[in-house]
Amino acid sequence: MITIISISKSIAIKMIVMSVRHKTREYIEHLFRELKKYAQSGEYTIFNIYAKGELEPQELELVDVKVDFSDAESVKRFLDKTTRETLEGEVKGLKLVAMVIDKGDDYIFSSQVELDESIKESIKEKIEQLKEE
Repeated sequence: MITIISISKSIAIKMIVMSVRHKTREYIEHLFRELKKYAQSGEYTIFNIYAKGELEPQELELVDVKVDFSDAESVKRFLDKTTRETLEGEVKGLKLVAMVIDKGDDYIFSSQVELDESIKESIKEKIEQLKEE
């Protein structure tokens, strides 16, 4: 037996949007969980790395956000903000390709995209430039 349910166009669009938002949030939470493995409780800066098309150093955009890993509200704000910025970026053709945590003497990368060493070095250089500003 097949049941056909009629729904309005606006409800269908909302369902699609919720699905995209849900998948985006899931992706962000996955990247964040990988970083969390290397972070002790306390405050760190996380750099969200966005790319337009190919992973070219000059095409990368970085957004830095401070997160207190010991404060659940701080983590939630980070995840909410990153989800919002990622969805807005996708409209402009930007994709979140990585998150990088600044551990002071080291950078930890979390990505589902293959990042070769030259791209990682370019990202580290951009982070250092941001820190100097």
